[in-house]
Amino acid sequence: MNINDLQRSAIVAMLVKECRARDAFCGETMVQKSVFFLQKLLNVPLEFDFQLYIYGPFSFELQQHLWSMMADDMLTVRPLEYGSTFEPGEQVTYLEKHTASTIAEHRDAVDFVIEHLAGRGVKHLERLATALYFTVTTDDTSIEGRSAKIREVKPHISDDEARKAVEEVDEWRKELAA
Repeated sequence: MNINDLQRSAIVAMLVKECRARDAFCGETMVQKSVFFLQKLLNVPLEFDFQLYIYGPFSFELQQHLWSMMADDMLTVRPLEYGSTFEPGEQVTYLEKHTASTIAEHRDAVDFVIEHLAGRGVKHLERLATALYFTVTTDDTSIEGRSAKIREVKPHISDDEARKAVEEVDEWRKELAA
């Protein structure tokens, strides 16, 4: 299924709206990692290109898309004491009206991601997204192998943290396969 930019925007805006509805912080790291999970764990065809970067998988294409959404008033940024959070913009109503079927189709996926990621800190999101990255990009299915790959590229993540992140991602994959 091909998805257009308006549909991509609708899914990202729904993600932000649901995150904020739970009063969870929704900075760029949260959006980046959530979209990565939507694509790679839940097969939502957003088609943003991700690469392993400073805090785990990152999409410069998604970053540009977020800026476009802000320019089009689909998202706004609200400064907080420590950083800033995305908020739904005035054009979210337009998105909801014109992409209702896309939103309905992917609501469960967005709810899953929000339920499992909202409220987690940047460091935890980095570990989980990097664990998913190596789960989907490597042939090594062992927990030890994927944990070692995390540690190779992220030496600040402990063995225990890497293992727990891989185990958590595996649990979510089992939950979704059931």
